[in-house]
Amino acid sequence: MNREELEGYIYTETLLAQLYRKAAAMATRDVERNTLLQFSQEATQNANYLNYFYRQEFGSNFDPIIPEGNITGTYRDILNEILNQEIRSFLVFRNQTYFQNNFDFKETMRYISDIKLGHILTILAILTDMNKPVQQ
Repeated sequence: MNREELEGYIYTETLLAQLYRKAAAMATRDVERNTLLQFSQEATQNANYLNYFYRQEFGSNFDPIIPEGNITGTYRDILNEILNQEIRSFLVFRNQTYFQNNFDFKETMRYISDIKLGHILTILAILTDMNKPVQQ
């Protein structure tokens, strides 16, 4: 695996953790807020797992800084951005499970991909629920 790819994976997970925290702050329902905060913790943990391999390969951590100003928009906008990031990264991460020589890295990517699939389905459910007309 090359340095730029691994840095990109860590960056994406760090960005997702921040996006989830931002969305959680905007959520009006406790169940959504708690779920999004849990997803933020999982994305942070994913970045930590990836940093383990980064340290093994390059001898240091990669800790990207994502300016808070890059995370703007309505609740729906942020959820859509999360969904786009999760789908793109799911496909890339899942691809790493096929022809990877490092068994531990391959299994870590499989584990992260499985988590991402759950996130994707949950975000889709939240967005779908937002599209339902309000009943009185």
